[in-house]
Amino acid sequence: MTDIMLENVNNSKITIICSAPDLASQNIKTHLLDLREWKNLKLPPESGFSAARESADGKFRLVDIEEIHVFQDGLDKKLEAAGLPASLIIFASKHKSKEEINSLTVHCTGNSSGEARLGGRPKSLAVASPAAMKSILKEMKRLVEEKGLKYDVTLEVTHHGPTELSVPSIYTEIGSTEIQWKDPEAGEVASKAILAVSLEKVPVAVGFGGGHYAMRQTGLLLETGISFGHNFPKYQLEFVDEDLVRQAVEKSNAEFAYFDRKSMRSEEKKRISEILEKLGLNVLKESEIREKYGLEN
Repeated sequence: MTDIMLENVNNSKITIICSAPDLASQNIKTHLLDLREWKNLKLPPESGFSAARESADGKFRLVDIEEIHVFQDGLDKKLEAAGLPASLIIFASKHKSKEEINSLTVHCTGNSSGEARLGGRPKSLAVASPAAMKSILKEMKRLVEEKGLKYDVTLEVTHHGPTELSVPSIYTEIGSTEIQWKDPEAGEVASKAILAVSLEKVPVAVGFGGGHYAMRQTGLLLETGISFGHNFPKYQLEFVDEDLVRQAVEKSNAEFAYFDRKSMRSEEKKRISEILEKLGLNVLKESEIREKYGLEN
């Protein structure tokens, strides 16, 4: 790789953030470096970044940080100050769960409750990129099936930080233990899906109900023409108020809402429906979404 000066690359790029202490992040980074030709960027001494590269095709930047991803509030401004403005931030990360499931996941970030133990601010949501989430999830699913890998490919609900980003951002993750974080096949799938990202506009919903892995929303994202922005699982619905719904709609650029109805109490459906009606959004049933937006091949 050759060095180039930052003055020549001051336009916004899709920016992939890799964290040094995150094993899955480093696994994905290794494959990203193998899959593309990259040019090293000379960083200002005060940038706070370990390294930065730009893909030879000019579409992506790859930026190294020494910290954990979730505590990167204000990262977009930090990138801009270093001469590395981002149009989209993709956090390449690990996913950890007690179930220890082989998984490849995507999600946007935010905190529904008054707590923010894993970064960000309480009751605050980051700007989502539903188009990027859809394209990356679909490509991960395609590659997993093509390779015959035993990995679940799923959308996760909105959770953890960072939240204070004005640039759209998403997480792309490998889960759920060190075995999977270091799995080269999982790293290859995640990195190829990231490099295939599309920002083509799609119809967008905000989702309510279901579990952490948002199975019904995942099915709709993969099998119809829509995508999701922010999603609130059933265990967070008690915290969902008008301000949070308004944030979710605005920061997802959502056109309608979806309820995983069987997982929601009637009073929750009524309360949230009234908020959505006030904001001018309809709630579409799964059958209506499938009829209106069709099945994709």
